[in-house]
Amino acid sequence: MISFATLSGLSMLVNLISLAAAQSQQAFQFTTDDASVNDQWTTFPQRIERVAVIGAGPSGLQAATHLLAANLSIRLFERAPAPGGQWFYTEETPVREQYPETDARDTKIPPDILPATRYYEEGDGGISLDERWREHWHPRPVWYDLIANSPADKTRLPGVNYAPDAAWEVSVHDVQRNVRAYASLHRLNSNDNPISSHAPQITSYATRVESLHKGNETDTWTLKLHRLEWLPESKRLKAEWWTEEFDAVVVASGAFTEAKVPQIKGIGNWSKVKKDKKYSIYHAQSYRHPEPYTGKTVLIVGASVTATYLARSIAPFAGRLLCSVRPNQYRDALGWDILFRFPEKAEMIPEIESFQPLDDFTAGIKAGKINLVNGSAITEIDEIILATGYNTETFLPDLVKPRLPNSVYWTGHYMDDRPTLAYTLFNEPWRQGEYAGLGFARVWTGKARLPSRERMWVNMKSGKYNFGKAVDFLRQEGLCRMYVSWLNSEALEFGGQLVAPQLLERREIWNYWINTQHKKDFISHENWTRFEQLPFDEWPQPRYPSAKLVSW
Repeated sequence: MISFATLSGLSMLVNLISLAAAQSQQAFQFTTDDASVNDQWTTFPQRIERVAVIGAGPSGLQAATHLLAANLSIRLFERAPAPGGQWFYTEETPVREQYPETDARDTKIPPDILPATRYYEEGDGGISLDERWREHWHPRPVWYDLIANSPADKTRLPGVNYAPDAAWEVSVHDVQRNVRAYASLHRLNSNDNPISSHAPQITSYATRVESLHKGNETDTWTLKLHRLEWLPESKRLKAEWWTEEFDAVVVASGAFTEAKVPQIKGIGNWSKVKKDKKYSIYHAQSYRHPEPYTGKTVLIVGASVTATYLARSIAPFAGRLLCSVRPNQYRDALGWDILFRFPEKAEMIPEIESFQPLDDFTAGIKAGKINLVNGSAITEIDEIILATGYNTETFLPDLVKPRLPNSVYWTGHYMDDRPTLAYTLFNEPWRQGEYAGLGFARVWTGKARLPSRERMWVNMKSGKYNFGKAVDFLRQEGLCRMYVSWLNSEALEFGGQLVAPQLLERREIWNYWINTQHKKDFISHENWTRFEQLPFDEWPQPRYPSAKLVSW
């Protein structure tokens, strides 16, 4: 068997041969009159030169880096004032989530004629400048003492390592610095200027993409953009709206932007209650520090990663900690017993059936009664934190949802049109995101092919390209293997460097982490090798030993 190290040693020779071969053919897949060619591969009516990347988290930054390296003209848009994605910590909190019986306020209606500029002063439209600013960029749902739910080695971007003595469990601040360092390394940080005075500006921070529209006649994408800027000298906000057109778009905006409020009877009534001018029930996106919970009785609703990590943060301070958990078919089928991540202090209670109405909205919820599905009830609760997840809707309501890629090929390309719209699908962007960035760059510069739309749909409907959900990392490893194989086979055809697969020692680190931090003997080296030995037509088979899931 030839090792990858040997392949890497031969890659220069292979690439020279490939590049010479590529010069004798038209690598870029333009539309032709040859029906057999067009039926086999995706074709583009024009050369792709200008690409937008939406989101400056780990996935978006890597996509932008590889697109820039391919000499494409890039614009990177991020609604936050700095890079980091979900790992951008700030003391600012998002505006309050919507509950039943509350009125939503739309602060993002653009002017009728673009481009346009407006200036906001305190209280305009009944909204403070602070609230308008926070609604615009939506501060991320991470808290001060948050620890990453993966080891340091799996939570870093390529080329940016942690210190040799870094902790096994890295903090949100360490991760944020890692992402900022990567952004600066590739001239993508918020304070980075173009490489020369004649070069166009690449990044646009504090900029939200309001809509995305495809023009059928021009075959280009139009982004409607909205940027806010603080003007400290006049204590105002400057708002700008404009549009830009692109040949292709990468969506790397993530899915943790709209808090999900559970539909529980009576929750709208309780959502109005305050004590000492602070709401008594709220979503976990607003949690920042544990000290305010000292001596209180706190109820956390939820049982996934956020709930368990929140409970561990609050436990040393709370007088009493209760956690409401409902059955989860997917988690239970996987044998992913995440409950043991709760601290010993946590008292587990069943799912909430209803909140009995309260008449006084100023005295807190301590006198309120919460009914549980088992017929029992609880009282004397000081505060309730809803660790109930996020909705997946984005600014693309007419296209697809990032976390539900029903119209997205396994490479990330949108299948219902010419694939000039792409999504970053990897659930582990730290160690896999660079493959997606390379894939987008190579397809759009003619260095890699995609099947025709018809063939892509046939492939996806076959089921072999279903690579599971976030915790289904064995199937996600299949996606990674597919990407590496595809990139390298296309490099042999059209030129370009071969890419290396993930290092085996990183798997062992992950095995150790899962078995010590989540579930003992849950994953092993044999799980990975068993998957690797399967031929492609048997890929639906690999799964966790205790899982009882349907086939792909």
